[in-house]
Amino acid sequence: MFKPGVTVWYNVKSLDESIRFYKEKLGFELVFHDPASGMAMVNTATERCIIGFSEAEEVIPSTSSTVFEVYDIDASRTTLEQRGVTFLGETETIPDMVKLATFVDPDGHSLMISEELTPL
Repeated sequence: MFKPGVTVWYNVKSLDESIRFYKEKLGFELVFHDPASGMAMVNTATERCIIGFSEAEEVIPSTSSTVFEVYDIDASRTTLEQRGVTFLGETETIPDMVKLATFVDPDGHSLMISEELTPL
């Protein structure tokens, strides 16, 4: 019934600021931008995973995290921090499972990077 792929959609205050954050700080590719409708989409490094944005006057930050897997969480976190990404707290470790680090986008939406400690 379901096709492979997922699109996550966020309301944002500034489409331009969100595009800049997701392109410049996270390195994602802009695949759609329609200023007239206040909508845009970026392609993430995850196959068939798109993040979309709708400009809105009021934005309530999502506390559900979109999680992106990385090969080395310490190196990835350092790179993102050097690009100006704001992390919330320290990197957490769930022994024999995963390391997680939470950060936020310009609207305060919660995002995470994760490093798998044992293969599933």
